[in-house]
Amino acid sequence: MRAQAPLARRVYSVWLSFWFPAPAPHGQLALLRIGTALILLYVLFVRSFDLESEFSRAIWSQPATRNALDPIGWQFSIFRWVDGAWWLWSMHGLALLVAAALLAGVLTPLMAALSLGFQLSYAHFNPVMPLGVDGLLVVALAYLSLAPSGRVLGVFARHAPEPGPHPVYLLRQDDEPGRTSEAAMPWSALAVRVLQLHLSVLYVHSALSKLTTDWLAGTPLWHPRLVALGALVPLESLQGHPYLASLFTYGLVLFELFYGVLIWVPVLRYPLLAIAFFVHLAVGFAWGLVPFNLLMIVLNLAFVPP
Repeated sequence: MRAQAPLARRVYSVWLSFWFPAPAPHGQLALLRIGTALILLYVLFVRSFDLESEFSRAIWSQPATRNALDPIGWQFSIFRWVDGAWWLWSMHGLALLVAAALLAGVLTPLMAALSLGFQLSYAHFNPVMPLGVDGLLVVALAYLSLAPSGRVLGVFARHAPEPGPHPVYLLRQDDEPGRTSEAAMPWSALAVRVLQLHLSVLYVHSALSKLTTDWLAGTPLWHPRLVALGALVPLESLQGHPYLASLFTYGLVLFELFYGVLIWVPVLRYPLLAIAFFVHLAVGFAWGLVPFNLLMIVLNLAFVPP
């Protein structure tokens, strides 16, 4: 029994050290905040051009239509509480103001939480309009609302010492459950750790969703449907080079499939992050998905070691 106690303490320490690592550097959190806020402001700015046609209460004159489009959707949305163009634009302007405050580093957890509420309100009011970047913004804002990201690179930022080294978690010698010594649990690090796990799952899910007939045949990069999606780079020339098209296709799938495993290997982390950077730039500009892929690059900063 005595021999098992040190083993239990070591397992307990490793478990807590994984979920509560050293607090994320202030600069890393600030870059995550700035990148997310810039893309959020862009999305809100573009949304302004069709705001009344997409989010006014008049578009749902028949509630049954909305229920048919989203039968299990959550009914929460601040746009259900306002009526008229003036109030609609006021709420949208407030969303832009909150996003600008997040970019400036003002009360960052609160501004991130408010921006998250606005993003959910847009999505819940009109379930037809959200795109992939909207869902990714929800993910980013959810984690930013759990960590202080405005201690540097903000208008009210002041010099703050960087977090200390990786803490050590130990059970008390009397083996009381739930007790730690030598360090307090850095809760801000938990948000970054869960974001890392979330990204790993997203990549694996994306790879599994590509295991379709088109992707297995190596044809999706030059498929005619890309023209309808607004591809920025003509890729029809790949049709005459099937081996090159297959190399790109299978390489992208394998990258996404193994990202969630290889990113946890320290020696492979930087090479994989470099590959992710170039992959997302290429996919974003070739397929016309620039905001989504830029936000993926920003979120990959969560894996940059302190």
